[in-house]
Amino acid sequence: MYLIVTDYHGHQIGIDPKRVIKLRQASLSDEPANTVFVDYASNGTFVQEALEGIVGKFGAYIRLAALHAPNGQDIYINKDGVASVDADDRYAGNAVLIVTVEFENMRVPARNRIPVRETVAEAEAILSSAATV
Repeated sequence: MYLIVTDYHGHQIGIDPKRVIKLRQASLSDEPANTVFVDYASNGTFVQEALEGIVGKFGAYIRLAALHAPNGQDIYINKDGVASVDADDRYAGNAVLIVTVEFENMRVPARNRIPVRETVAEAEAILSSAATV
């Protein structure tokens, strides 16, 4: 099952929602404006749609947990893609989400750990309360 979305070039592409690990609004200076980054296993793409629309579309198929990046930006994490939560001193002791083997990115190992603003306890609570699909 693939969901059809429009990438930032205007092309329609299919993305398997079960492979998505993270959703976030594009915000870096070199990212396409007014897009959402859909991060999946070993790849990712920028999609031309509002974050709320993408979250609703993918959230119908996967359990998304609403967290925050260290800079406060909203991010949505696929609960089933998180193996564990740990503290990370590089982020003031805040939580870091460790992805499961199925979501590991062999080319970019840094993407296997998702830092969040929440504490370990807060992140675990948010993940455990993520809606079931």
